[in-house]
Amino acid sequence: MDIQKNIPLAPYTTVKIGGPADFFTHIKNSSEFLEAIKYGKDNNLPITILGNGSNVLISDSGIRGLVIKNDSNNFSILDTPVESQKLDKISTHRTEENPTKYLNFGALDYDESDKPRVLVKIDSGCLLSQSINQLIDQGITGLQWFGYIPGTIGGAVYSNIHGGAYHFSDFIESVEVFDLQDKSIKNLKKSEIIWDYDSSSFQQNSNLIIISVTLSLFKGDTVRAKETVAAWIKQKSYVQLMNSIGSVFKNPSLEVCLPIWGEQKSTGWIIDNELHLKEYAIGDAQISPLHANFIINNGHATASDYLKLIKYIQVQALEKLNLTLEPEIKFLGQF
Repeated sequence: MDIQKNIPLAPYTTVKIGGPADFFTHIKNSSEFLEAIKYGKDNNLPITILGNGSNVLISDSGIRGLVIKNDSNNFSILDTPVESQKLDKISTHRTEENPTKYLNFGALDYDESDKPRVLVKIDSGCLLSQSINQLIDQGITGLQWFGYIPGTIGGAVYSNIHGGAYHFSDFIESVEVFDLQDKSIKNLKKSEIIWDYDSSSFQQNSNLIIISVTLSLFKGDTVRAKETVAAWIKQKSYVQLMNSIGSVFKNPSLEVCLPIWGEQKSTGWIIDNELHLKEYAIGDAQISPLHANFIINNGHATASDYLKLIKYIQVQALEKLNLTLEPEIKFLGQF
């Protein structure tokens, strides 16, 4: 196992921001992943797992301890039979008031719950985009709603990401984890994990490191699934630049929106139409001209620039609308 010291982390993120890791290793399979985790534990090093480097803002001072870049990407189709079941979905707080200007999620939605189910086990380091394409090629659908999200399977589980009207937890059967407390591998059922909008109990329990996930997917219409992925990519590419972290803030709930606007509103719409901050910049960190819930790096932005801009948006929302905007992105390192 190659353990390196003082490795800059910016190249390993989508936004190209971040200071050095004290110790760094880049793993390629699950056995290397477990070896790296045990090395960190045995040497009393704080452990940080880095997938594709999206949805995270790494401090300019970097990350203390061991950073494991996880590229473990095996997946297997299981023979275990599974019954069809109706999805018990969490609200994704999704709305786009102007589908011609923003995204039109409802136009792409359809129900697959009547299709036969199939279980698939996927390593946490596998890219989401790679998984979607590989599964569709194998005749398996369900993940098409998460097209154009530049993350890994582990990140999708950890953050319980949403795509359209779906959360990733809608398709989870169980999650395999390494427990740092007793150095054991455990298989947690979906019901043993707390799931919410862009949230899971893994975020409150750093002792559990996600090794793989077993998903309950569909033997569905692969032609339609491919068309859906292509449509997602086409829509999102209009508004989501790749020199960003991803959506910065969670969308406020309907309960929060009702007293102010009488209907659901998205954070991008609020920042654009109510706060009038689209294209506002601090340093090289700028609110995207394409969609106001993305902050882009115009070349030399620092984590400090990003954080200042995030806090400025939050202050404006609180002062003008009495609205608390909660970050969707995760902050790694000292801020």
